[in-house]
Amino acid sequence: MPPRLAIARPKIHHPITKKPSIHHRRFFPLPNAASPQRFTTSRSLPYPPRSLFSLVADINAYHKFLPYCLGSRVTQTCPRTHLPTEAELRVAWGSFDETFTSVVTCSAEAGTVEANGDRNEIFEKLITRWVVKDGEAGSKVSLFLEFGFRNPVYAIVSAAVAPKVASVMIEAFEKRAGELLGRKGEGEVPEVQMPEEERDAR
Repeated sequence: MPPRLAIARPKIHHPITKKPSIHHRRFFPLPNAASPQRFTTSRSLPYPPRSLFSLVADINAYHKFLPYCLGSRVTQTCPRTHLPTEAELRVAWGSFDETFTSVVTCSAEAGTVEANGDRNEIFEKLITRWVVKDGEAGSKVSLFLEFGFRNPVYAIVSAAVAPKVASVMIEAFEKRAGELLGRKGEGEVPEVQMPEEERDAR
């Protein structure tokens, strides 16, 4: 028999197809709930610092003039100064409506009222700090806000309101001071009892 000839078969190369990569996109980014937002603002008011401090320390009246505050009640006071040390606040805007407790620290000598409300399931951090100091023609009132929600959905809901809160609050306080103290800084304001060492230092 004649010898068989080996015939080389051509190699067929199959093109490699890559699977298209799929990118998942959210309709809106969820903010980091643990990152607190901070806002500050101040006003110069023609009233004595002590009278303005009394207004700031009167937490029971907050719901009467502060926007977004539907309820305010002092639950504990210092037996020595009679200043609030704990308060319950109800805050609402839009569909958000919550009540929480804040630890309050007041100093008539420094002119500061600070409320820490992070002992709840809503806020990861919530600090409100008022500072009243002597000014050129009366007093300078400063407001510092720092807050962060535990739930990022609340952060989304409050995104449009948050940057305006500090300015709206201090404008409401300025109006309240004008109503109670009058243009000359005279009026009936809840009196703050100061410790003897603070009175002597003034």
